[in-house]
Amino acid sequence: MVTTSLKKPTSKMLSDINLLKPFNEKELEKLISVGAVARYEPHTNIIIEGELSWGLYIILEGVVGILKTNKLTGENYDVGQLRSGNFFGEMSLVDENPRSATVRTLSNADLFYISKDAFIQFLNQTADLKLRFYMSAIKTLVSRLRALDDDYVISQYQLWQTVLRKDNGKS
Repeated sequence: MVTTSLKKPTSKMLSDINLLKPFNEKELEKLISVGAVARYEPHTNIIIEGELSWGLYIILEGVVGILKTNKLTGENYDVGQLRSGNFFGEMSLVDENPRSATVRTLSNADLFYISKDAFIQFLNQTADLKLRFYMSAIKTLVSRLRALDDDYVISQYQLWQTVLRKDNGKS
């Protein structure tokens, strides 16, 4: 990680991020003031599945890969990529569990990081601020869960189609 005098995001940039949409310009400026920007080289692990660390990362520039470990085999699998304007680490703002995936840079990447402590202090300014964020977080997580559910149904259908074709070929 290289932390030079990199340009922080603007409130306009952050307002385009679904998770942060409930915040107004003044609130986003406050959030920007408690975060930091860092540049990472390609193939750098930003977070590692299973580690205890908490905070939100927003991708300003670059691409990161998401890796999950198969708990049966121990092998890592690529499960997706995130680009500029995406974020990761939001689940750590809600619970105390270890990281659920490894995130590795696939290119040079500039990331804006806000620690959980700083984020919670920001939210604790008013009950309304906290409510707006948690409603947004719930909507984001529900959207991801619905997409995951759809992907699961499709993959199970494809798996069974393959199995049935093989069984029909042997008959």
